[in-house]
Parts: sequence; structure tokens; C-alpha cells
Amino acid sequence: LLLLFLRRTMIDLAAVSTAISRKRPLTRPSSSTDNCAPHSHNNHNNDTTSTPQSQSSSSSSLKRTLTLSDLIFYGIGCSVGAGIYSLVGLGAQVAGPAIALSFFTCGLACCATSLSYAECAARTPLAGSAYTFTYVSFGELCGWIVGWNLTLGYAISAAVVARSWAEYSRRFVEGLWVSVDLESWTKTIIPIHNDMELECCPLASVIIAICTLILITGAKESTRFNAAMTMLNLSVLGFVLLSGIFTETILLENLTPVFPHGISGMASGAGLVFFSFLGFDMVSCSSEEVKDPERNMPIGIIGSLLASMTIYVATSIAVVGMAPVALLGGDVPIINALLANACCTPEEQQEQITAMEDPNYHDQCLTYACQPILHRTLYFGSRLVSFGAIFGLTTATFACLMGQPRIFYSMAQDGLLFKVYGRVNPKTGVPTVGTVLTGVMTALIACLIDLESLANAISLGTLQVFTFVNAGVILLRMQPPAGVVPEQALVQALGEASPLVRNPQAAAVARSMGLLKLSSRQIRDSIRAVDDDDDHDLVARVEHNGSKPHWMTLCFTVSCIVASAILSQDHWHNQVFVVGLCVVVAVASAVGLFLLPQAAPPETFKCPWVPLIPLMGIFFNSYMMGSMSLSTWYVISGWLLLGLIFYFCYGMHHSELRHDQHHGDTNVPAHSSRKHYNSISHLPPVQQSSP
Repeated sequence: LLLLFLRRTMIDLAAVSTAISRKRPLTRPSSSTDNCAPHSHNNHNNDTTSTPQSQSSSSSSLKRTLTLSDLIFYGIGCSVGAGIYSLVGLGAQVAGPAIALSFFTCGLACCATSLSYAECAARTPLAGSAYTFTYVSFGELCGWIVGWNLTLGYAISAAVVARSWAEYSRRFVEGLWVSVDLESWTKTIIPIHNDMELECCPLASVIIAICTLILITGAKESTRFNAAMTMLNLSVLGFVLLSGIFTETILLENLTPVFPHGISGMASGAGLVFFSFLGFDMVSCSSEEVKDPERNMPIGIIGSLLASMTIYVATSIAVVGMAPVALLGGDVPIINALLANACCTPEEQQEQITAMEDPNYHDQCLTYACQPILHRTLYFGSRLVSFGAIFGLTTATFACLMGQPRIFYSMAQDGLLFKVYGRVNPKTGVPTVGTVLTGVMTALIACLIDLESLANAISLGTLQVFTFVNAGVILLRMQPPAGVVPEQALVQALGEASPLVRNPQAAAVARSMGLLKLSSRQIRDSIRAVDDDDDHDLVARVEHNGSKPHWMTLCFTVSCIVASAILSQDHWHNQVFVVGLCVVVAVASAVGLFLLPQAAPPETFKCPWVPLIPLMGIFFNSYMMGSMSLSTWYVISGWLLLGLIFYFCYGMHHSELRHDQHHGDTNVPAHSSRKHYNSISHLPPVQQSSP
């Protein structure tokens, strides 16, 4: 295998270099239907006729059916279910009562990142979320790495949440019928070899199968189901918060000390729960199915994030304040918090914590068979929460399963993944094959693999994805605008003065160079956009940036990660010099980015205060990445290695941009460099006019 890999990739180093540097255009190729490019010059809303070409192309296009409220419900549904029901208990064991601050820290990091997401989603209203954004700003290899990490974030997150759903469902049924024992449905031991055993959770596969069947019915039909489940979920969480307040069971002694494991514990908790903020990335996955994406995408991304962060912080304070961390557990923390107060006084809760060290202790506070019942509201409320958690976790599983096929769809459209993932059902507008394959793969993972140990790896992969998006906004702002590319490309290719390029006959010259997707009108509009002398000066200054933004952003990110990794250690005082050096490099890189000239911001949503806001997002993300354990970095490194092997063996050789470049090379003169061709590829293609 190693020899085949070397033969496949290392013989032609130039091909590898080209693959790494090529970038995706800001819009779909012109073979897409009009509804994928709502601002096309030739788009007529009243035109009801369709050509055979447009009909055939519709089979590979997603339908724009989602509204702003659909986006916000998807974002909340994807985030709140996973974070509240399955991560509050695990995070509290790491951070203690500071788990609320861990959620708040994640929210602050995501606020900066969400603004970057909003600009990218408005500028690139295509499916694929961070994968598409990174492909446009960094290039194909980085885009593939981000897409591969998103696979870890979505598919395996759905498997994690499905396992939690199975546990809540078991507790709910057993609470109604005490004689029923469903433990075999959540923990089935399969002998493998000798003393080796595999723990299987068949019930987790059931919810994934149900969600997959609903998803293939269509995006709009799926939103109705998601909205209903999310409203029910929010009602249940509101009950938990209000019951803790009115029964006066939220105690200050349970919330102190706030930092039992220090600031590093809070940072580690933030890293653990970070993937629960994946909701706004899920929103951006639906860019190609949203009506008016330039307006609705930024509002949906930022709105769903702020709502999720508020719910996380309020609910985590209530849950941790209602019971000691030792009683919350890692599977059903909200139910345990309610039952502990329904069955035991605070003194009895402390006695049970002490008795838990005895292997023969009898559970008194966390059982439905407890007597007497001190708070009937909390006792019966715990059953209500079990019922509501089933639906809350259903929406989280549902949203994750919806996002993953959209990323696969975008990667397949670019040729980096098998074409079967890019097939869209013309009736439902859903990538049916990709959705089914994703459901089968996720069901097997949820059933056969214990995924609690992968929670940190999922968060680390998500942090890397968010860092790429923040850096991508900086790079897009510090590169020449796409509107001036025709003039530069034609001048370099023809070796003539710019007045010749401004001539209307330049359209014919451009077509002879392989720019067949550009109409005469678009070339004239693009050339007209650079007639102003001020624009010429700005473009000239931005062009001088070269690769400086790449290197400065890289230095800033790496120095923040290294400094955070050292500060998270107990004996960091011994490496003060290294920390100081990292701080100097980070500050110098940030100052350098502030001094570099920027291109004109986009006409769509603009991330404010660039590069300050993206750098803040990178800083928070890097801080949490540095606090991750070394074993987590080993896991994510192994995952990325698998992704790189797949890319160099398959994706690099089937890339659509690679095929386009080879086609264009037959017409572009030899002295026209790859750099200029990649610049040309950023031009937004328009619909071909009729002969």
C-alpha cells in the first residue's frame, strides 16, 4: 500500500503542488440551475419555460425552500440537544461548577467565529459550510482537511447523541414500568475473541434509522418535524430552570468552589463541550437551500448561536446548582439533578456521595423507588424531562444527519469524493443516496463503538474548522477583489497594455483563452468596475500583500496554541521564556495584519473590524486547542492522516478544478502562470446567453 501511495502521489510533485494551491470559485459552475445563483444577470423570475439542459441540471441541484425561522430552529436543535443532555455532566466532572463559564467561553469564541461564518455564508451561498469557505480562501487541500474534520464533527456527533438518546429512552420507559428492563437494548455484550468483548447499543441505531427516513422526504418536510421537536425541547428545559428556582433547590454550596480544578479545568471543560456549538455550522450547511441567503444566512447563524449560548449557560447553572457534581453522572445529569432533590435532602445527598465509595452501597437518591418523595414536582418532572430529552436528542441527531450529506454533496460536486454522494433526487431536492449512506454508516458507529473517549477529538476537530474559517475571512479581505481579475489575467497573457484589455473586443480574446463561461456582459461589467483610479491604487497595494497574510495568520495561530498548551500544565513557570516568545510572535503577527492593506469589503454581510474579530476567534479557538490533552492530538492526527491518504489517492486525481485547469491549459498561453489561472477561477460564472 505504501508503494502504491508513493507511486500515485510522489512521482509528479508538480501535480501535488498544483492540487494544494488551486482554489474553488465563489459560485457554482454555470451548469447549475438558476435557483443556485439567484443574483445571476440572466435570471428572470417570471420565466416559466425550461430547456432540456435546465431540466437535466436540476437533478444535481438543491431546492431553495428554507426560511429564516427554519435556520434558527435547525441551529438550536443541533446544538442544545447534544450539549445539555449529554455533556453537562461530563463537563462538570472536568470543570466543576465552572462548566457554565466553560459554555460561556465557548460562546464568546463562537461569537467571533459566527461573524466570520456569516460573511463567508453570504459571499458563498453554497452547500458545504466551512469546507466550501476554506476551499475558496485557502485552496483544495485545506478545504479537504476541513471537510474531513467536519465528517468527524457531524457523523460521529450524531452517533454520540444517539447513544445518549438510547439511555434517556431506557430511563423513561423503566420509570413508567418498573418491571421492564431495557438494559440489553443499550448494552449488549458481543464476544469477539477469547477475553475480548464489544459493547453494542442497538437502540441507538433505531433513532438514526428514523431520522434518516424523515430526511429523505425533503428539506421543507424535515423542517416541520425539526421545529416541533425543538419547541418541545425548549419547553422542557424551561421547566427545569423554573422548577429549580421555585422549589429553591439551586443551592450556593453546590456552586462553590467555582474552580475546583483551577482555570485549566475550566479551559479543559470548554474544550470538551465545544462541539456542542456545532449548530451554526449546521446552519451554514444549508446555504444552497435557503431563500435569500445573503440576508437570512447571517441572521440565522448569529441568532441560533446567541440563543444556544443563553440556554447552555442558564441550564448548566441550574443543573449544577441543584445537586453535587458527584451525583450528576455522565449519562443523564438533568434527571439525576431532579431525582436527587426529589428523594433526598442536601445532607442525605452528601451522605450518599460518601457511601458511593463502598462497593455495596444502595442507591437512595437516584431511583424512582425512593421513599418518601420530598418534592413531587421534581419527581414527576424528572419523568417529563426523560420524555422531553428523547425529543431534544432526536432533533440533535436529526440536524447532524442533515448536515453531513450536504457536506458530502459539496465535496462530491468538486470531485473530491465519490460521485454517488452528489446525486440529488429531482422530486425532493435531497441528496438521497448520500443521506442513506450517511445514516447506515452512523448507525453502525453508534451501535458498535463506545464514543465517549472521542468527545475531545470531535471538539478539537471542530476548533480547527472554526480557526480555518476565521483565517479565511482575513485572507479574502487581503486579496485582490475578483472584479479586477480579467484585466490582470488578459494583460499577463497577452503581454499588451491595459487599454487593449478595456476594449470590448476583450470578450472574444477571453473566450479564446478558455474563459468560455464568461459572457461579454460580465467581462464588460468586470472591466468597468476597475476604471476608477482609486480602485487601481487599492488593488496595487493589496497585490503587494502576497503571502504575508498566510504566514502572519499561521504564526499567530501556532504561537497561541503553544502558549496555551504550556499554560495548561501545572509547572508552566519553568517555561516562561517560551510563553513570552509566543506572546511576542502573536502580537507582532497581529500588528502586521493590521498594517496590511485590505480590499474593499463585500456588498453582502460584512464581518466588522477585520482582522480584529477573526483574530479574536482564532485566539479563543487556539486557547482551547492548546488545553487539549496530548492523547486527543494523537487521535485527531491519525484521523487527518487517513484523510490525507484518501485525498492523495483519490480526491486529487478526480478534482473538477484539476480537469478544468487541464482543459484551460490548451488555450492559455504557456507564459500565463498557474497563479493567474487560479485568479481567473475566482470569477463568478454566469448563465450562457442563447445563441
